[in-house]
Amino acid sequence: MIKEKLLSVLYKKKTKDFFVYGIGQVVNILTPLLITPYLLFVCGFEKLGVIAMGQAFAYILIVVVDYSSYIVGVRETSINRDDHAALQDIFKTNYAAKFLLLLLVCLITFLLTVFVPYFRENMVVFYLSLSIIVGQFINPTWFLQGIENFLWITIINVISKAINVIGVILLITSADDYIYANLLLGGGAIVANLIGFLWLVKKYKFSFRDFSSVAIADLLRNNFPFCVSQLFFAIRNYSSVMIIGFFAGNYVAGQFKVIEQIVNLFRTYLQMFFKFSYSYICFEIDRNLKKGIHLWKKLNGLNTIFLIVLLTVVFFFSDLVLRFFKVDKTMLLEFVSYLHIGLLIPLLIGVTLPMEQLLFSLNKNRYYISITIASTILNAVGITIAMTYFALREAFFVLIITELCLICIYLLILKPYFAVSDPKH
Repeated sequence: MIKEKLLSVLYKKKTKDFFVYGIGQVVNILTPLLITPYLLFVCGFEKLGVIAMGQAFAYILIVVVDYSSYIVGVRETSINRDDHAALQDIFKTNYAAKFLLLLLVCLITFLLTVFVPYFRENMVVFYLSLSIIVGQFINPTWFLQGIENFLWITIINVISKAINVIGVILLITSADDYIYANLLLGGGAIVANLIGFLWLVKKYKFSFRDFSSVAIADLLRNNFPFCVSQLFFAIRNYSSVMIIGFFAGNYVAGQFKVIEQIVNLFRTYLQMFFKFSYSYICFEIDRNLKKGIHLWKKLNGLNTIFLIVLLTVVFFFSDLVLRFFKVDKTMLLEFVSYLHIGLLIPLLIGVTLPMEQLLFSLNKNRYYISITIASTILNAVGITIAMTYFALREAFFVLIITELCLICIYLLILKPYFAVSDPKH
């Protein structure tokens, strides 16, 4: 009886947390639905392509600044949630490391704009895109996920996206204003994340005195292989538009961005679910492997069904979706074909991402690192070949093949663990 009441309270808390967290993430998902069509209408495909290149550049280098905080940091925070001293050490050590890495990213950007012609030609866009990375440096969401404070994650998301949307509508009124798009995205993040950061410091009375250089060095050294794998993961996810832009020009990159933005709506949702459920699954697996994997199967199984329903709706209403994104009628048939192919990508990500979540929860990071590096190289080479000898359609097929390969490899690694929660075992 007592056990049943405790479980009832736990599930009510999870439902409430998911609802609160979901509000913020819905804002995350809907924001591109407002901004991307507007930017395409005002700036055109070519300028949208340049904006996309700057964003991709920022999202790749964000991984360097994040280092391991959104996986290892969340896991450590979740496990030590009741130990204030441990939480303070985790918090200040991660931020000290992030600051050093932010300086490194700024140096890399400067060197690229000096020595690489494309970066030099679009110097202003790439420098303003650094604001996105600064916003992510401040972002305390990784810590909030670990302590399962989803209300403040939502508050941060809503404030950030509201500033972004209002700024874009008010300040980007002509094609020449495209250079400010990424600055407005980063500026909103800086303001919102700073509010959340200061709230956390005040609530937990965190002190930034007496940094341990040994702890910072240990974090950087121990998590370096994992950070490299995350960097390759980001390159795999975000470099496609940069490769396409380099080989086919900004106009084609802009075309790809439209389909990618629709695909990214589902990717964002899946990453939202990953982040929400990750701390629960880590905590449960740490306590009881069988129950933890059972929870992983239940949560991700239900989410996959929901994902399929969403993808089916978009498939049958592709015309309406693309018209909303301001795709010209003369190009609609071609874009519908692209979208139908592209929808396979989030469907497959809906399988690979939960498997990666289980790998992290089981602390199988070593496998993930090797697989991510190999898949990123495969993906980059494949898209380069596709854009050199074929066309945009083939680039989508490369992305699909990459995800299929990942599913096969993850199944081989995780097969023994799937049997653990089987009632027969």
